[in-house]
Amino acid sequence: MMPTDAMSWLVWVMVAGLLILLWASALLLARTVLPGRPRRARDENEAIGELSLRLARGEITADEFEQQRQLVLDAFRP
Repeated sequence: MMPTDAMSWLVWVMVAGLLILLWASALLLARTVLPGRPRRARDENEAIGELSLRLARGEITADEFEQQRQLVLDAFRP
């Protein structure tokens, strides 16, 4: 039994669909397994912002603020 033209097009469409499904699943897997972009600057700014709020509320002194700010900056440097 020889395949007709309609069957050969159907096979090509099925193969193309399976390839698209394969690539999509590979991309989703890579996206979940691989780490994202680092968010250091944002985390650093949030930490310094919190220190600024504590200074403004009078919970820490200016000297303590500078010491802790330097610790934050050292922690986020590569």
